[in-house]
Amino acid sequence: MFAAPGFPWLLRHELRVLWRSSILMRTHRHVILPVIIVGALFQTIGIVLGRQIAAHPIGQDEMLLAANINIVFLFALMFSRAISASIDVIYGRGDADFLLASPIPPGRVLAVRMLGVACSIAAPWVLLGGVLGNGLAVYGQFWGLCVYPMFFTEALLVAALAFALVVILLRFVSPQSTRRTGHTLALITGVGIFIIGQLPRFVPKAELGQFWFSLLPGPNGGGLAFIFARGLLGQPGALAASVAFALAGFCTVWFFLAKPFADGVITAAASRPRGRADAQNGKFRVSPFAASLAKDLRLLFRFPGIVTQIIYRSLTLVPVALILAGHFHMGGMGNGMAATVPLLVFLAGQLGLFFISVLAGCETIPELALTAPVPASTPQRAALAASAYATIFILAAPAIAVLARAPGLLPPLIIGTAGVLFCNLLLGQKMPIPLVRAQFGKTSTGTVLGLILGVSVSSVWSFIIWVAVAPHPLAWLISNHS
Repeated sequence: MFAAPGFPWLLRHELRVLWRSSILMRTHRHVILPVIIVGALFQTIGIVLGRQIAAHPIGQDEMLLAANINIVFLFALMFSRAISASIDVIYGRGDADFLLASPIPPGRVLAVRMLGVACSIAAPWVLLGGVLGNGLAVYGQFWGLCVYPMFFTEALLVAALAFALVVILLRFVSPQSTRRTGHTLALITGVGIFIIGQLPRFVPKAELGQFWFSLLPGPNGGGLAFIFARGLLGQPGALAASVAFALAGFCTVWFFLAKPFADGVITAAASRPRGRADAQNGKFRVSPFAASLAKDLRLLFRFPGIVTQIIYRSLTLVPVALILAGHFHMGGMGNGMAATVPLLVFLAGQLGLFFISVLAGCETIPELALTAPVPASTPQRAALAASAYATIFILAAPAIAVLARAPGLLPPLIIGTAGVLFCNLLLGQKMPIPLVRAQFGKTSTGTVLGLILGVSVSSVWSFIIWVAVAPHPLAWLISNHS
């Protein structure tokens, strides 16, 4: 049964390849103990939340609304990740065309790839939702265990839809444009969730309450629009219908997409990014350092999803902009201008760590630079300079705004930015965060420990600057507690 090239054999190897490229395997030297600690902590929190939910039951309509909102947001997040994963298994990995050249039916390859993508996008959400489901089950709320089949069911449907979209798009646009679509969708979803979380600050409570009341399912349970939500809450009929609907969608895409999938793979295999004539003229910079700096800046610009990654990490600019515009106030802190400085310092640390990690992961031939007749430190200095330059470029506009509104805050902002950049750039060179999957035969460059330490360093510098610029650093906490 498991002999090549049977379906179980293909699926087993697909899952093995996905596991090898996962963040856990890329960082296994440092991640095992943190994963165990974080998993135990999350499960403890899940048990506490399960106890609270069991002790304070919520109305059925409110539970359905909360479940439906989670289903919708989860669908969007899974869909954006599934588009990127579909591009990777079709175009990035570079083995689908070899499989299709074998006697293996294209439909079998397609089904295995869709199942693999479904498992990869469902895994983090199943683990995250599973701790809450386990906590509910501890207190007799066994319907919470439905999170396991429902999340995988949704991932199965999302993977099928993402493959259908990717295969269709690959017939008209490049793989790079298709990948950009997935990153854009993820960006819109993430920003949308952030905006909804901030709505209570800008929308009157009465209007916001009326809006959520209008979304309640009503006496009929919401009909078909809430079928996945009812399945998530443990209703047997809705759970079975949700699973059947997802399987039907998966099988439909599997049946009709086999030939277009094969055509799309061949098209993707033959695709090459368009070059620029001025980039092929053979001109070099005036010095090796300038050439290395220009190369690193180009690597940053070409990194997949660079814009969305920067925007994700720059969400702290939203409260900064609101404070500078006078639309955001902190209890006990007046107009809150002092809060802009630690926010910008934290952002500088995260951006610096991100940029230096991108360069560490994109440098595929470091041995070539070591053989050049230049100082051995030239590539490292160029990477530090490029990362610092990109970070300062992004922070220039908010820094100028701070200078215009509160000139006295500029010196601590400069000191904090310089300090956090110095620490995180050096940290990123030694322990970059995991961003790029190592190719076969190459050593992985990313580690979760670097991510944890980077966030810690940024937080420490932000707190130091906050204490330095705020006349009463804990005034907002005391005000909120009161």
